Amino acid sequence: MPGFPAPTPADFLAGAASEWVISSTLQMHSLDSTSSHEAQTNRRELRRSRRRKRREQLGLMPSPFQPPKNLGSLLKSWKFWVSLTALICGASGAIAVASLLLLPASPNCKGIFWPTASASLRIYCAQEMAEKNTVEDLLAAIALVNALPAEHPLRPEINRNIENWSKQLLDLVESTFQEGKLDEALALARKIPDNVPAYRLVDERIKQWQAIWSKAEEIYKKAETELQRQNWPEVFRQAVQLLDIGNKYWETTKYQELINNLQAAREDGAKLNKAETLAEQGGLENLLEAIKQLSSIGEKSYLYKEAQKLILQFSRQMMDLAQEKLDKRDLEGALSILRKIPDNAKLKEEIKDFTELAKAQAQTWQGTVASLEAAIAAAQKITPNRPLYAKAQELINDWQQSIKELAYLERARNLASSGTISDLKAAISQAELITKSNPRWQEAQEEIARWRSQIEIQEDRPYLDKAILLARSDTPEALQAAINEASRIGSGRALYAEAQEKIEEWIQKLQIQEDRPYLDTAIQLAMSGEPDALQAAIREASKIGRERALYEEAQEQIQEWNRRLQEREDRPYLIQAQNLKNEGRLSEAIAMAQKILPGRALYQEAQDMIQSWQQEVRARQNIDQAYRYASSGTPEMLASAIRIANQVPFESELRAEADTVIDSWSQQILALARERAASNLQEAINIAQKIPTYASAYSAAQRDIQAWQRLLNPPRISSPALTNL
Repeated sequence: MPGFPAPTPADFLAGAASEWVISSTLQMHSLDSTSSHEAQTNRRELRRSRRRKRREQLGLMPSPFQPPKNLGSLLKSWKFWVSLTALICGASGAIAVASLLLLPASPNCKGIFWPTASASLRIYCAQEMAEKNTVEDLLAAIALVNALPAEHPLRPEINRNIENWSKQLLDLVESTFQEGKLDEALALARKIPDNVPAYRLVDERIKQWQAIWSKAEEIYKKAETELQRQNWPEVFRQAVQLLDIGNKYWETTKYQELINNLQAAREDGAKLNKAETLAEQGGLENLLEAIKQLSSIGEKSYLYKEAQKLILQFSRQMMDLAQEKLDKRDLEGALSILRKIPDNAKLKEEIKDFTELAKAQAQTWQGTVASLEAAIAAAQKITPNRPLYAKAQELINDWQQSIKELAYLERARNLASSGTISDLKAAISQAELITKSNPRWQEAQEEIARWRSQIEIQEDRPYLDKAILLARSDTPEALQAAINEASRIGSGRALYAEAQEKIEEWIQKLQIQEDRPYLDTAIQLAMSGEPDALQAAIREASKIGRERALYEEAQEQIQEWNRRLQEREDRPYLIQAQNLKNEGRLSEAIAMAQKILPGRALYQEAQDMIQSWQQEVRARQNIDQAYRYASSGTPEMLASAIRIANQVPFESELRAEADTVIDSWSQQILALARERAASNLQEAINIAQKIPTYASAYSAAQRDIQAWQRLLNPPRISSPALTNL
């Protein structure tokens, strides 16, 4: 245009370079100039810079460079082109340096207005957040980029980032899950948007956690159930399954908790078992000790409920013991037991009612109408809302009935006080009006039995007195008459036992009087001692029957006479056997003694002799066998002969002969050993060792053996010269 100098090529190059630098700078500050406030500012700056450059190029503004007047000559000058080339190179370097020095600063993500921010800026800031690798920052990064529409061109990149960040987030939340915070882990995982493809990872991880947690809880609950059943092996087996469950919290904390619970439950189980054993043994002290054991089981124990149940059960057993004391009319003993029932049995109100009823029941022991009325008044203080109200009403009904029927018993006692048979019978009739369901029934029955006994005594005493009077003459006829009179007292009557005792006494006297002549005659016959007389005596004494008074005495005499008879019959066999033995005919002597059969008087004596003679026979056999062995003269056979000869018993008559041959044969063995020592010391030792300890040559043989062993194994003599070496 006229008036404006034309721009030179350098001006165009410099302007282009400047515009490129500005454009690059703005591009580094914003990835999308249409949607960012900062990009708009940069765009305005760019437009202003471009207008300024165009003004400079058109000459609208003063130019720092003045064009030469002769452009043609300048273009033909080589100096111009050299200068221009240098200028361009310098400008290019300057532009490069400026590009390096003027790098844009990172965007301030915290100060960005996100509704107008570009997708690239969102991705950039989201990546920056995700690099912090925290749950909050990862969730913020996902939310920041997931706000972009699904059809956005960068959506594949966004989904890829979201999937990576979701994995990072799940890995972080995994530690929360491993710490046992399932709900917190689930809540954090579910913060990942469910409208992104990566949500399948979240869903899979959540299902995995829930499956692990559900299985662990199932194992733990089953273990707790087995703890209550005291099935310790099964509890431990369930606990071991937690070690591979896939969660550190269950594998460590809950596993150890279960093991601790198992140990505590086993200790409490032992207390339960001990308590039950004590309770089974019965008795107040055992029940108290059982309750003490159960009371030491704490509320947190799995066996606490069972312990409390047993405490209540054993406490009620104590109340039963108190009732037993009360039934025996021991009020203080009953109250003492009640005071020992512990408070944790939760029977305080029931014990209070029991105490009141016990005191009321004690008043009834006086057996008067006034005492019964006082007891009823005391029991009526127990109101319907009290634990033992039903029992109180039952006792009141019994006592009210007792008042009515006590009148029957009192009238009966008044009638019986006279002691006459008619009044006693009337008293019995009155007492029988008391029904069996009444507490006084047993007392009435005792009175009735006593009164009936008095009646029977009055009725039967005359028979017994008459019988005793008859028996005083002590004749058979009188004794039989006394027996007949006393037998009129029937079985079950008050004087029956006394009458039977007298009858037994009189029967014995009568039998003795009847049987004494037989026994006396038998004794007289047996005095001569002759076999025929003894046989006659036995026949006479056998006339006394088994159930008679003199039967035992007669049998003793018969046994004695039988013994004397058997001795007379069998003694010749023993004498003849002894004679045969003296003649050395032992076999015949034994056969003769064996003629005395078992059960005979001399049988044991004969057996003793037979045993002694048989021993002698065996001893002779041993001696003869030993002689046969020794006849060979070899060391082995001589040693065998010695062993056989030594089997002769020490009490045998042949023992002296056995000792003699043992000594002789042992000397022969020693002589053979000494003879062999001249040629073979080891064989000599072997021969000498055959001599037994009980042989006379044993000591000499041992000395020779030691000497021969020293010759075979001379002691090593150490040389001083060799020692010094």
